[in-house]
Amino acid sequence: MDFKQEYTRLLNESWQLIVEPKKFWISKKEKTEDFDVFKGYYIPFVVLVGIAIFLGELISSSEFLFSYAFVKSLREVAVYILQFYGAVYVTNELISGFKGQKNKEMVKQIVAYSLSPFIVASIITGLLPGLYVLSIMGLYGIFLFALGIQQCIELPEEYKVRYILITILVNFLIFALLNLVSWKLLQFFYAYGA
Repeated sequence: MDFKQEYTRLLNESWQLIVEPKKFWISKKEKTEDFDVFKGYYIPFVVLVGIAIFLGELISSSEFLFSYAFVKSLREVAVYILQFYGAVYVTNELISGFKGQKNKEMVKQIVAYSLSPFIVASIITGLLPGLYVLSIMGLYGIFLFALGIQQCIELPEEYKVRYILITILVNFLIFALLNLVSWKLLQFFYAYGA
């Protein structure tokens, strides 16, 4: 596997998602390729988040604690992985409650791709913590999620908006809970910096 070629493909796909999201989702719905979005798209970006947070801790800290930087980056990677699985489960399970047709593979794609802006924001703020205000750009992921649901999930029209709002709310609560618990654990073990 050629890493440079793989990351170029990932960046091109991310760029298309950000610049032309509607066209992107239509192309994803039409493709029936056998592509594991978790391994082939999501994990490489999550690993970059971990590396960025580790390096950001190295750059910005007056005294570098290797174990703290490592655990902090590992915490962020674990939260993103757990968020992916939690969001896929909830998003897919809620579909049947709104008289829709479950489609776990498409839900995986919607979750992975819609978390991309949050991941990019985490990479930037992990590497340069002083730019924390740029975390707001992660909110574009909510738009990508809503658009992905509208374009790719089979739901009756009268339920789509309600489904999207409830799913976003539940996924936000999962993300907040995961972050809170993991941050408190980090503070428990490392009073320094947390």
